[in-house]
Amino acid sequence: MPMRREDCLDVSAVEPRPVNAGYTPGAVARNLSTESKTGGEHLVMELPAGWSLPRGRNEADVDLYVLEGALEVGGESWMQGCYGYFPAGMAWGPVRTSGGCRLLLFTSRPLAFKEAGDSLADAHVDRHIGRTNTWHLPWVDPMADIVKRSTWKDPKTGQEARPPGVLTKGLRKDDGTKEVIALTALAPGFVDPGTEHHPHNECLYLIAGDCYIGYTFDHRREDVKEDLVLTRDHYIGRPPGVRHGPVCSISGAFWLIYLADYYTGIFGKVDDWEERVNSYFASASFR
Repeated sequence: MPMRREDCLDVSAVEPRPVNAGYTPGAVARNLSTESKTGGEHLVMELPAGWSLPRGRNEADVDLYVLEGALEVGGESWMQGCYGYFPAGMAWGPVRTSGGCRLLLFTSRPLAFKEAGDSLADAHVDRHIGRTNTWHLPWVDPMADIVKRSTWKDPKTGQEARPPGVLTKGLRKDDGTKEVIALTALAPGFVDPGTEHHPHNECLYLIAGDCYIGYTFDHRREDVKEDLVLTRDHYIGRPPGVRHGPVCSISGAFWLIYLADYYTGIFGKVDDWEERVNSYFASASFR
């Protein structure tokens, strides 16, 4: 089912709300988008210095990425750039942070925590992904990593490809849910001259860098936005069918992305792409 559409969400402008649902007081979260049927959420959770949570389990599957700061999970140190996946019903923790931290969470349903020492019997603990130091993973060609199909053709070979200047690190490629979580990097000066859309949800969190998007609109072209500029801590939530492009990055872009299925990109032409991209580069500061 579709995520709520967010074309250019400044996360700092989202009101933080207390996290209840069994969590220790003090945690707050900013809701970025919600899945319409399951209630699954994309959240930035902020934990204050000294916050802790006993060992327990969630009713939701949770993808967790440390945006800033550090925490301990089950006595193991997690710092900025660490990632893990905790299936619903699996017991994990305890969790504590001495200096506070910001976390990016993707959940399969609303969070609901219960203190517990053991996992539920039917929890898919075999799908658990422990602490991953993502900086140790190699950057690879997305066509060999997370792409199922791309209708963009390499002008030199005529083969399906992605525009040059994109690399990925697949963090979770789930054969059960079909979901994909990946880090994606756009090189400085990256240009994708067309639009694209997907038959699945695509959600992106800009961890660092910049991104310029010429147009974004639905399949009826009834909700058109132009000349979007995203910088650090901006979020995009795209339900299936939302067109977007052309896309470029001046200084490069570093994203954490969520896909409801392996990437399928359906490309279209944009007549004024060069004019728009030139204007973005002309207005940029390289100092």
